[in-house]
Amino acid sequence: MIKIDEGLIKHLESLARLQLSDEQRKSIEKDMREILSYMELLNEVDVSGVEPMYTPIESSAQLRCDEVKPFEDVEAIKMNFPKRKDGHIVVPGIHA
Repeated sequence: MIKIDEGLIKHLESLARLQLSDEQRKSIEKDMREILSYMELLNEVDVSGVEPMYTPIESSAQLRCDEVKPFEDVEAIKMNFPKRKDGHIVVPGIHA
């Protein structure tokens, strides 16, 4: 079992580039201990007769046909943009 102590919490704090208070560290340590104890409880479940699952979705995804559908209403697309000028859409510029 993983040893959860102040050293681990400080290491994770460093990796995440966080600055936690002592109270926050203690809270995280408590939460991690609870999570690991729950995982230990799950390890006690007998799953010997259960076939492994690779996905919770049993049916394969229904893909739509890949077909081109013409769309002639360009004005409908332009209406979705907040800024327009002289029949064109205005977007923010890219500065290199």
